[in-house]
Amino acid sequence: MPRYSPTVVDHFTDPRHAGELENPDVRAFIGNPVCGDQIMLTATVTDGVITEIRFRAHGCAASLATASVIAEAAAGSALADIETWDDEKVETLLGGLAPDQRHVAALGRQVAHRLVTNHREGVDDDAPLICA
Repeated sequence: MPRYSPTVVDHFTDPRHAGELENPDVRAFIGNPVCGDQIMLTATVTDGVITEIRFRAHGCAASLATASVIAEAAAGSALADIETWDDEKVETLLGGLAPDQRHVAALGRQVAHRLVTNHREGVDDDAPLICA
């Protein structure tokens, strides 16, 4: 398997939903202290469905692509559906990952789940990313 799948390369070189919503209904942040990867999602939710979503990410190419893929897959999705995502689902969305990059699938799943949990509990992760 090549280092990166075509999907990872595509989303790294042409990310979708990059940025941050100015007045989101919910925000979620996850950081991996071992590798330094970070993903923040901001979203607008209407009737349990993500109507708008943006991401900011810092880290390796695979983690940036993961943030883009997660945001793209979450746009228009019901929170209940996102809550069922597991690492395998995220890795499939990415078109596969090299063994040393599989931790980013977990990071993507974790931030997606945190978005759902934060919305349900009314919590807002406003931790800034290390990058500007």
